[in-house]
Amino acid sequence: MQYLKTYLKTITDRGNEKLAESISKTAEEVGSRHIQTFSFSSHEIGLLFGNVQSGKTGQMFGIMCKAADLGFPAFLLLTTDNVVLQQQTLDRVKSDLKGFCICGENDARIFTDNNLIQPVIIVLKKNVRILKLWANILNSTGFMKGNPLFIIDDEADAASLNTLVNRDRQSSINKYLDIIKNGASSSIYLQVTGTPQALLLQTTMSGWHPYFTYYFQPGSAYLGGDFFFPISGKPQCVSFLEQISEPTRDVVIRHLTVSAQILLSGGRVSNCLFHPSVRVAAHNKFADEVAKELAWCRDHSDQEFETEVQRHYDSITPEKSAKLPFSTVLEKAKELLIPNPDKPE
Repeated sequence: MQYLKTYLKTITDRGNEKLAESISKTAEEVGSRHIQTFSFSSHEIGLLFGNVQSGKTGQMFGIMCKAADLGFPAFLLLTTDNVVLQQQTLDRVKSDLKGFCICGENDARIFTDNNLIQPVIIVLKKNVRILKLWANILNSTGFMKGNPLFIIDDEADAASLNTLVNRDRQSSINKYLDIIKNGASSSIYLQVTGTPQALLLQTTMSGWHPYFTYYFQPGSAYLGGDFFFPISGKPQCVSFLEQISEPTRDVVIRHLTVSAQILLSGGRVSNCLFHPSVRVAAHNKFADEVAKELAWCRDHSDQEFETEVQRHYDSITPEKSAKLPFSTVLEKAKELLIPNPDKPE
């Protein structure tokens, strides 16, 4: 089976040809430069990095498929220690990658019964108990003693490195990753992140400094640091709070306007993020302010609210859908203001 070709067809069939082209480029280049030349007798560290939120998961999957095409029988995909994220990643692997035996944290029986007949992908949290469990499973089956292991560590700068190095000790997660890696006859450990500084600063002696690095370019529609923080000037989408008379109200009404456009155009999710501080009290303060402004919108929905929605409507320029008539957007924005008894505001 041609795993990369099959994965790229899945992406293309979903209507995302540009993403498929980007994944193909990354997978083929990493494959020819670093996987095809792998000795299958050593343990090597590599680094895949790109811009924050620029589609690293798809690139990871492409590299895994290329590695499977080149003979790797086993893959360990590591996520941060978050139950929802691990399950989300597992679901996406099952949805996107065909021809693999896919295992979650409690699928030791599936892993054993498969006996590496199909290439296996094991999706785990970077959690001490889980890593210890799978270190024992991998060791007890003996499958990896004569086979190479490909480890993909998503957000590799979080928890994976030895956080006790300055105390001449080894942190538990780092210890079990070492055990898993060294338990195979050979391995490639691919660190993946959008913030590679800590990884690049590791010493060669530590065993965690990357042997090779690969940077993939974001897509043409990517909006990142260069867009929001240009060398000079200010993008039109950025407003300074000091120049807005009612900043929280302004954010709430803009979010309602944008959400109405997105949801009416077939979108399923529209998020608005407040991040004022690491302190809970500051978050609670803003939650109260947002609730107050939502109440204001309901109380003034006939005139003042409509005027504010019109102002924000005039400034939005959707690119992935046709801009809907103002009356339609306004009606949806008012609908979003109706309290849902099943969901807290």
